Amino acid sequence: MKSRISDEKIKDFIRRYVKGDDGCYSAIVNMLSQYIYNYPRVVLGTDLDTCSDFYEYVLTRFKNILNGYRESDAKFTTWFTIVLRNRYLNYIRAKNAKYKVEQKLDIVSFDCSNNNSQNLYNIIGDNKEYMKLNNEEYESFIDNIIKNLKDKQRIFFHLYFIETFRPEDVGFISIYLGRTVRESLAGIGEIRKSMTEKYRLKNSLFQRLNDLFYEIIKKQKEKNHQALEKLKKKRNIVLDEYRRVKLNPSYSSLSQFLGLPIGTVSTGIMRMKEGVRQFIKERYHEKMSLS
Repeated sequence: MKSRISDEKIKDFIRRYVKGDDGCYSAIVNMLSQYIYNYPRVVLGTDLDTCSDFYEYVLTRFKNILNGYRESDAKFTTWFTIVLRNRYLNYIRAKNAKYKVEQKLDIVSFDCSNNNSQNLYNIIGDNKEYMKLNNEEYESFIDNIIKNLKDKQRIFFHLYFIETFRPEDVGFISIYLGRTVRESLAGIGEIRKSMTEKYRLKNSLFQRLNDLFYEIIKKQKEKNHQALEKLKKKRNIVLDEYRRVKLNPSYSSLSQFLGLPIGTVSTGIMRMKEGVRQFIKERYHEKMSLS
């Protein structure tokens, strides 16, 4: 992967950071953000969602990575590329292990009353479609979340969980970013355009779930248990596919809209998630993974 990173400059920042100059850390992150983010796409041809997820995975472990660096005559990026390759393999293993666990979970309930560790996306992203929640209950849930977030975290919440977007939220974003409503809507529209394929796939899977639902009802009335079991298994497979399609924008599209480096966007999203996680824990006494 072609590098435009100054070897002398990055090594100098790392030397200063190792000696205790914490101010160099953000400079190192900014220098390497694009390199980390683009690694899966350039080397392995992955999609932008994977790039975003992998970037966050690396950033949460970045200080440990830097602490393991030992300066030599070799270019820093030579060493760092090997690290990224190994970290990507670890990321894939962890992702596969997580998916096996999630396959065993039932459909998440909106009231967060069960004891399983659930995924927040399934609550605020999908339930209003598949579980047909009461609209007032859903609106109240979103309002309670954003009331407990700082303004900057709220910006990241609305943009990252873009399916929660409401008209009043556009006004908030416009005021916070100092833009007109038209400018904000145009930018949000561009973010949605970047997700066109996700919307198409999500809608297709939802239609399949809907068709399977009526087929299951039909076989129940006919008391055709053999056919019913086959349909239920098929429904579970389609539901797993449906859950895996997350309507979260890529970090790069958010970076472009906000005019911020990808590293800043990633940090903002992580802090927002922590704020939401804390709210869920305090309100519902439940731990929850966020995606």
